[in-house]
Amino acid sequence: MIQTSAAYREAIVGSPRRTRIRAVVDISDPDKVMGAVAASSSAPWSRPEELTDHNFNAPPRYAALERGRWLLDGSFGIFPDNWQVPEQIGYAGGVLSGADGRFAAAQWVEQTFSGVYVLQALSVFFSSDPIDGVPSDFTVEVRAGGRAVYTRAFTGNRAASVSLDGFTVYTPDAIRLTVTRWSLPGRRVRLTEILLGLYEEWDEHMLERFTVTAQGDFSCLSLPYGSANIAMDNSSRRFEPRRKDGIFQSIEERQGVELYLGTDLPDGVTEWVKVGLYYQAGDGWKTGDNAPTMGWYLVDIIGLVSGRTFLPPDTLPETLAGWMEAVVLQLGEAFRRRFHVDPSYAALPVTAESLEAVTGKTCGDIIRWACQASGTWPRAAAETGRLTAEPLWNQGSKITLDNLNGYPGMSANRSLAALIFKLTSGEEMVVSGNATASEDTITIQNPFLHTREQALEAARLILAQYGGNKLEITGRGDPSSEIGDVDTVWLDESTAATARRMAQTFQMQNGVLKDCRSTLLQADGSYLWTEFAVIRASGRWRAPAGVSQLRIVLGQAGQGGGYGQPGWVGPGGGSSIPGGSSAAGYGDPGQDGQGGAVWYGVIDINPEQEFDVILGEGGAAAAVPGEAGALGGHTAFGAYSSENGRVYPNGYTDIANGQVFARTGVAEPLPGTGDGGKGGEGGEPGEGYWEQQFWSDGRPKGWKFITTKPPGPGHPGVAGATGFAMVTWEKPTKEALYG
Repeated sequence: MIQTSAAYREAIVGSPRRTRIRAVVDISDPDKVMGAVAASSSAPWSRPEELTDHNFNAPPRYAALERGRWLLDGSFGIFPDNWQVPEQIGYAGGVLSGADGRFAAAQWVEQTFSGVYVLQALSVFFSSDPIDGVPSDFTVEVRAGGRAVYTRAFTGNRAASVSLDGFTVYTPDAIRLTVTRWSLPGRRVRLTEILLGLYEEWDEHMLERFTVTAQGDFSCLSLPYGSANIAMDNSSRRFEPRRKDGIFQSIEERQGVELYLGTDLPDGVTEWVKVGLYYQAGDGWKTGDNAPTMGWYLVDIIGLVSGRTFLPPDTLPETLAGWMEAVVLQLGEAFRRRFHVDPSYAALPVTAESLEAVTGKTCGDIIRWACQASGTWPRAAAETGRLTAEPLWNQGSKITLDNLNGYPGMSANRSLAALIFKLTSGEEMVVSGNATASEDTITIQNPFLHTREQALEAARLILAQYGGNKLEITGRGDPSSEIGDVDTVWLDESTAATARRMAQTFQMQNGVLKDCRSTLLQADGSYLWTEFAVIRASGRWRAPAGVSQLRIVLGQAGQGGGYGQPGWVGPGGGSSIPGGSSAAGYGDPGQDGQGGAVWYGVIDINPEQEFDVILGEGGAAAAVPGEAGALGGHTAFGAYSSENGRVYPNGYTDIANGQVFARTGVAEPLPGTGDGGKGGEGGEPGEGYWEQQFWSDGRPKGWKFITTKPPGPGHPGVAGATGFAMVTWEKPTKEALYG
């Protein structure tokens, strides 16, 4: 789940709401390598290395020897002795313009680079701060081999940036800006960015179509994928396939497009959520005969790399992180850092059976096999666009029926009879599935699986996809939701269903984000860790025969709900005008009780070991208006306690059995769930009116508020539910039961 602000969480479920779209398009050679910056002069604080970091902010205001920049009135900072400041500063020249803005000698800045095959567009950004000024008379050169191949001159410029296109230069190696006159006297040359190629932001006014689809497979039997369809206004015919000298020649599949969905907050600010970094899928473009629009079909980094033949490096990787890096490097050196592996898993040993075992395979095969062998699953992270390998998590969004088009549909999930592992040792290992009556059997030959223990870990991941149910929901959509999230669907005041998000679509229709379809998986994965018991009463619990290890989840009892404030009317309750209408309102509701803290872990046990279980008592509801309810007591299972756990804002979900515990603000919390009680409602408003008062001689002496109906009292909240203990264990083998 992508982290967002509290204001966003409120706005995304609000009615009405305003959503926006944005695409950041970067059409530049992905193999470019930026080199050194040379200049005719530089200020001591200049940082020319920042000219290619895609930061377009104006430099901060610091006092300097320029006209009007030495005012020590708090509007300018003071440079430290070493000239280094924490903000983005960009390039600053060392020479000041004259009284007419001209430089005694032309000032120039040259950004070098390599690895660019063709350049057909570029942009230069100056400071957007009006006190810095901009270059008035200048030239921009595209250079190759030490000479200018293309030159564009500007006179009388007043813009904070310039963009150039309509040219074609092959194998360029430098961009040079030469300034002869500045727009203000006594100023330095200031630059914030030099961009090679096309870099633009397209909003809802340019985008005519916007659809993003993502699907995940947590078993690693197939790869997850993400795709996007966008269509933009091409009436200017900048993207014209028939023109060989147009920008279209510069487009290739490894150039990224960042896609965002934004939601307007009550204060007028738009909070943006990045929904992915996508690349053109081969020949994934389409235009009409007259080219009024250009459509793009885009894929995420997994879709970009999956079908490529894997070319093994000279030395084969031996860790999960090593294999992920080897995969992204198939796209070129520029992609070296476009992967992420959970730090706890990055150094896990993942070794291939032999060089021959990975030669001629696809990059998609390598990704699946490496993640299968390490107990992780791959995805293209929405926030970064990177190829990511990480374990599954147990948190997601709260989904209420108010934000769905209808009640969730439910269908049976697929079943599996057996998994057959062919290990590199030559051994064949069979793992039972969730349904012996199923006709499906899967054979896995993974060159990274060498031992039975590794095969069992892979089986855990695979079987988590089988059995149980699927929920199909259609609603207004929440861009902060990601594939892999465990969402809680609140079905009524007492119960909720949990399921892992495995597919979703975001689509804008007539400027509205709606009819977004999602598939949630409630698989029981009925092999490992699927025998379970939920203990809802204190007592003594004995482990089943043949079990040597338990996974335990302990939940603190829920907090009681707060007491609502009374309603109000007239004086003291608001701003009413004597003689006018009365002021009245409902009292503030009581604070919702939070769900209890949850601790979980895996423990080794003795045969048929017994444990004392003490469940925490639910917190009492508040007895005084405005106060919060009492916290619930902690739950103990032998020597283990929920005191060592943490609170989950949307409740703790156990995806193996589809149950949810420790939710906040439940109207009718059930015993043994650790749910917090809902806060009491505020009292109803009173009624009354203002009446003018007079002295005995008839002179007016003021106004008095007459209450005709007293305000209603606040309502008490609901007590929290008692705590719980959930114990899960592996299905015992025949050998464990009978020896």
